[in-house]
Amino acid sequence: MMNLQLRTLKHPNWEREFEHLFNFNREDTWSPAVEIAEEEKFFGVSIDVPGLKKEDIDIEVKENRLIISGERKAPQEKTNVLRSERRYGKFSRIFTLPQNVNTDAIEARFEEGVLTVVLPKEEKVQAKKISISTTAGPQ
Repeated sequence: MMNLQLRTLKHPNWEREFEHLFNFNREDTWSPAVEIAEEEKFFGVSIDVPGLKKEDIDIEVKENRLIISGERKAPQEKTNVLRSERRYGKFSRIFTLPQNVNTDAIEARFEEGVLTVVLPKEEKVQAKKISISTTAGPQ
């Protein structure tokens, strides 16, 4: 069973603790929730990105990594918000791909605030038995 490896770019644990202790809300980065599933013929990566449009999201495969990034912009109008737990700004999630992913066949769909990326597995190459000849070959 091959597993996707997840590595985030921002928010080490100490930074989250700092934000929690001081009720500090950074508006320059955030990290959307991810769910990774493995099926017989593919891996599925689902990311919760409510409030975004598909134009706000970039997906690329580079150096055996799946990189999903984007930005959720804060509303321009000023309101009398007393408390906000929404996160705004740029995000980036990076996944190291298993060797059996067919990167040429990756598909993505976006529906109701959830981005789903389907990573098809390559067909297994069947072992081929080579027979040994008793006659002399080319010289």
